[in-house]
Amino acid sequence: MVVNSLAILHPLFEGMILGITIAITLGPALFALLQTSVKHGVKTGIFLALGIFTSDLSLVIGFYFGASQIVNDKFYHLILGIIGGVIMTIFGIYTFLKKIPMTEQVEAINEIKVRKPGLLPYFFKGFVINLANPFLWVFWITSMLAINATYGGDQRAVALFFSGTLFMVLTTDILKCFLANRIKILGNPQVKLWLNRIVGLLFMIIGSFIIAGSLFEYYRGISMHMP
Repeated sequence: MVVNSLAILHPLFEGMILGITIAITLGPALFALLQTSVKHGVKTGIFLALGIFTSDLSLVIGFYFGASQIVNDKFYHLILGIIGGVIMTIFGIYTFLKKIPMTEQVEAINEIKVRKPGLLPYFFKGFVINLANPFLWVFWITSMLAINATYGGDQRAVALFFSGTLFMVLTTDILKCFLANRIKILGNPQVKLWLNRIVGLLFMIIGSFIIAGSLFEYYRGISMHMP
């Protein structure tokens, strides 16, 4: 009974690994979140994080239902899984090898400004800014198609995987708001270099997992239909 429960939750834990990888990826959203929390307080930062999370959730839900309707053939699962895994792996290699100027000390980020006072404007600002990022759309749709292929179209497993991913993204973003004043070390070029290497390595592992999982599901499906 315990083994079956762990097997059911296995995709959830795997999704959490992707969530942690996303959470420590250095980018404008991370530094904007830290800057907002430092300048305007933890509560404001949390509302910005909630806006970012809501846009992620909207895209994931949309792509979840889209992928289940569009891709329902085992061979297409395999092809999309391999393509998605290769893209993740290439992104991992790029991130791992990315050079950081050793003279750079502060991330140049424009301050997020809102016209009206209050917390809700920061929520909507986070939602719109995140949703307007084209890389985000490419990342989530690639991830959705690839993970859908990895689990052979098992919608429950896919839902659990991305539940784990989004849970970790939101949890770590809120944690960043509380620790914003203490993690200024992220501006250190040496720290950035090693974080990029860790993130790159994790994306390479996830990409390899997607490719292997897609191949396994495809050939398992073939063997099950063999007389």
